[in-house]
Amino acid sequence: MYKILKSAMKTTLLLVISCLAALEIFSAVAMRLFDLPANLPNYEIPSFKPFWSDINPIWGVWHEPHSRYDHVRKCYQATYTANSHGMRDQERTIKSDKKRIVVLGDSFTEGFGLKLHERWTDQLEEKTQIPHLNFGNAGIFGPTQYSLLYENLVKKFDHAGVIIGLFPGNDFLDDSIQFGQAAFGHRYRPYYVKKNDAYELVYFKKDELGDAPERQKKKSLSRGMRQVFRNFTHAVNVVEYTIGLIRQWTGAKIHGRKFIFDYSGYVDYTDADWYRFSYVFSRIRKAAGTKPILVVIIPRPGDFLYLKQGKYFKLQQDLKSLIAKHPNSFMLDLLPIFAKATDWKDHYQICDGHWTPLANTIAADEIRNHPFYDAFDTQVDTSNTSPLAP
Repeated sequence: MYKILKSAMKTTLLLVISCLAALEIFSAVAMRLFDLPANLPNYEIPSFKPFWSDINPIWGVWHEPHSRYDHVRKCYQATYTANSHGMRDQERTIKSDKKRIVVLGDSFTEGFGLKLHERWTDQLEEKTQIPHLNFGNAGIFGPTQYSLLYENLVKKFDHAGVIIGLFPGNDFLDDSIQFGQAAFGHRYRPYYVKKNDAYELVYFKKDELGDAPERQKKKSLSRGMRQVFRNFTHAVNVVEYTIGLIRQWTGAKIHGRKFIFDYSGYVDYTDADWYRFSYVFSRIRKAAGTKPILVVIIPRPGDFLYLKQGKYFKLQQDLKSLIAKHPNSFMLDLLPIFAKATDWKDHYQICDGHWTPLANTIAADEIRNHPFYDAFDTQVDTSNTSPLAP
């Protein structure tokens, strides 16, 4: 009996090892030969301090101060570090006697897959010699979250202008609680929900908030262990990417939304999506006072297909109408600029669809030439004087 049991356990162990080895080989081939957009192992000893974490009780996901993440995919390799405020940026002081611009947005603003000097915000800072404080966040970060970030942290920093990187490819979806509960139901996230003709701030999955020290310690340990497998195997990254894709597909189908591959934020947002964004923008506009605000619309490759099909893009007109209601507000749509390219791969990474360094340079040049900077130059800086700061 003992010999039979020992033989069965040995056979089972060999079968498990064989399956895991096959999964690892399959995952490596899928990622390295067929451009599956999952993270590659970076073969680094991981930090138990995560770079993106649902740690802030007001806006949810943020960067752990002084955290670091080495991001490797087939088409790029970049190192992300956070400063003492949790920004992926150089160290910044709250007070400054220089006119500065703050920048809000998601992964296209934070610079997913890019080195700091390659980002459009850093290039603008170099071109204009005006500090551009980058508050972008790639952690599934929508307008509701960056408005809360602005109201509760960003506006404490002396600044005389605001740029918002609006990515319609997922910003409207990120703010939908119906989509979020299905696609990101495991995450602590805030949503504005309309009730009785007013918007109420609702927090979903409160037990996932990681701000309590004892909970954060426990979560850091489990995250650190998972990160070991992410850093040293292909399979875990493929499995996590697949799970995320299924969640988004489920969220889209359950709530009658188009799946992200067939979705254009220039066309497919609903009236509820637009009313909610208009409310969020009005909050940022109010919090910014008289400071000029520029909304930069960031297209995705799928939008070019819609453009070739001759579909009516209602976003430009809706945003123009919204901007017209708010003095000292501007918009810049980058779709006509990037649509001129003969090959979208010059501007978008083949492995995940984010901007290439070239695209960031083009965006920086277009933004720099916008009348927003004329309004910024004439803006009266009401910040308190203090020693010169970056």
